[in-house]
Amino acid sequence: MTAVFEDKVVVSTAKTKYETKISSGKHSWLADEPASKEGTDLGPSPHELLASSLGACTSITVRMYADKKGYPLDSVEVHVTIDKRSPDDNQFTRIVNLSGNLTEEQRERLLTVANACPVHKLLSGKIEIETKLG
Repeated sequence: MTAVFEDKVVVSTAKTKYETKISSGKHSWLADEPASKEGTDLGPSPHELLASSLGACTSITVRMYADKKGYPLDSVEVHVTIDKRSPDDNQFTRIVNLSGNLTEEQRERLLTVANACPVHKLLSGKIEIETKLG
């Protein structure tokens, strides 16, 4: 059986340059391109949104695990960059900063957990994109 992402994301761009409205359920936000790419810079670029998905999932997954195990994790901060080497060769770099009175063993376990976040698994696995006209 195939798991299905149940929350549909709706994205629309009108004639206001590249200002793009995004919604999912009760949430809405913007994406855009920077002025250097003729955008109006009203929101993050699509690449920044992709990086933020990986960072948010990593941070939330680490926090959940630390809470479940009772680890003394005060905060987790994740920095994500995407190195676009070529159209077919890209590398995400993720730096996970953990604050709290953690043992070295706990820190290593949380790093392992970071690599098991669902978005990391999605991006590391086989991806197919089906596009249809509506």
